[in-house]
Amino acid sequence: MADFEWYRSFVAIYRAGSVSAAAASRHLTQPALSQHLAALEAEVGEPLFHRRPRKMVPTERGIALYNQVAPAIDRLERATSELRGGTREAAIRLGSPLEYFKERVVPTWTGEGGRLVVRFGPTAALLDALEAHLLDVVIATQHLARRGLLFIHLETEFFWLVGGPELTLSADPSDLTAVRAELEGRPWISYGEDLPIIRRFWMESFGERPGITPRMVVPDLHGIMGLVERGVGLSVLPSYLVEERVEARRLTRIWSPSRPVQNEIWLAYRAADRNDAVISRFVQALLPQSGRGAPQEGGASAGEGRA
Repeated sequence: MADFEWYRSFVAIYRAGSVSAAAASRHLTQPALSQHLAALEAEVGEPLFHRRPRKMVPTERGIALYNQVAPAIDRLERATSELRGGTREAAIRLGSPLEYFKERVVPTWTGEGGRLVVRFGPTAALLDALEAHLLDVVIATQHLARRGLLFIHLETEFFWLVGGPELTLSADPSDLTAVRAELEGRPWISYGEDLPIIRRFWMESFGERPGITPRMVVPDLHGIMGLVERGVGLSVLPSYLVEERVEARRLTRIWSPSRPVQNEIWLAYRAADRNDAVISRFVQALLPQSGRGAPQEGGASAGEGRA
């Protein structure tokens, strides 16, 4: 009969991708963890991982077993931690966009939500990890159609068109044709080749896709902000990232559409965890007092978001 500790070690290896990292996370020796895995594989009757140089890749049987046991192990470990008054095992695994975490979570985080392990990445990949029980909570810039997930509105972000501190437009701000033509002739800095954020701003402002090719593609919003501040080009960035620099005249908000371009930020977690005390406490710790509302089911998409 399989031992519970074998399953815990198996889940740790699956998530860490190596025996050494999993051993460190479990405070066990590598030989002990390897013995747990070997015993579980003997019980299952087939390998659970392909052994690769410096990486353990789960087999199909390993993936299936992980999906079966990981949710139960997570809930049991969090419940055990609650009974003991909190332990190192009661970690919450949070997925978030890097810039949002640095600008919004770090300045206000008090630690009341418990021990935290953070992963950065795009929303779709983070929601995949949430569905796969590799994360517990995700800060999402899109409300994507994912069954079994709950979404709680976190805040609204606004997109600003910004340039260097001395930059102005010669076109009449009310003449959309003239503004669009002048902007198309300016150098642009984008987060990606497909103009994420810029495309959304352009579509809502001018009613068509942008006909521009970025001078620079930089997959880091802070890097883009620094380049715009130096006058290298224009970009569209979240207001929470640039508003202080605009107020300090280090950046210029060079044009504002008649209707603000905005996006909703969400907290996502699994519906199966809705009654989990540790996750619920963590989610409430992230929410502003004024924004603590009921979660929405994730069965339907709610817009393009930043993409």
